[in-house]
Amino acid sequence: EKVIKDLKTLSLLRKIEKHSLAIGRHDRCKVVIEPRISEQWFVKMEPLTEMAIKVVENHDIEFLPKNWEKVYFHWMKNIKDWCISRQLWWGHRIPVYYCSDCNEIMVELDPPKECKSCKSSNIYQEEDILDTWFSSALWPFSTIGWPEKTPELKYFFPTDTLTTANEIIFFWVARMIMTSLYFIKQIPFSRVFIHPTIYDKFGKKMSKSLGNVIDPVPVMEKYGTDSLRFTLSFLTSPGRNIFLMIEQG
Repeated sequence: EKVIKDLKTLSLLRKIEKHSLAIGRHDRCKVVIEPRISEQWFVKMEPLTEMAIKVVENHDIEFLPKNWEKVYFHWMKNIKDWCISRQLWWGHRIPVYYCSDCNEIMVELDPPKECKSCKSSNIYQEEDILDTWFSSALWPFSTIGWPEKTPELKYFFPTDTLTTANEIIFFWVARMIMTSLYFIKQIPFSRVFIHPTIYDKFGKKMSKSLGNVIDPVPVMEKYGTDSLRFTLSFLTSPGRNIFLMIEQG
């Protein structure tokens, strides 16, 4: 109403009409999402993709089933810059520091005691935290001592096979490959096995938020543990999702 009033005052209002639109809501708490323009931190991704594409094209890294390579290539060849900043209460804080006196921006491993430019001690840290997938992207080597050259890093990196789901090929798999090639100059793993996803009888992915998961305990009590094991083993095959339903009988 305030906007309409101001537009009328400025003689800029042409007409008022009703407009239907989809209101975005958070997938967990269902709160209405209200977009607003704000400054964010980004990682420029295109320079990281060239080698990450080549290692899959050259079969240094193999996707199983192979058809998931198409998903990987499509995302890598149409990549956008990655917004890595989040406005949340908890997480890894972005290691950027600002000088209150001269507005110098500093990126440091440890909190600086004074400004590099004007020597002021009025320093404060960036309040935003890193996207959770940022630390996940560093997982193959950051969990075993990197940036130090530890025995664990030498022994466990690179590893052999990554088993994961298809919906995080671009969130996680691609980013682990890019960061490993950038920081370690090696691939993080040689195979990516994409396991099936379980759907309900309506074709929706089973998830806790949707409430369509099946509790295995009553199923085992009614049909037997071995029956459930055999069913899941029989249905689990590369490249095929599982449509699981428990029929009354």
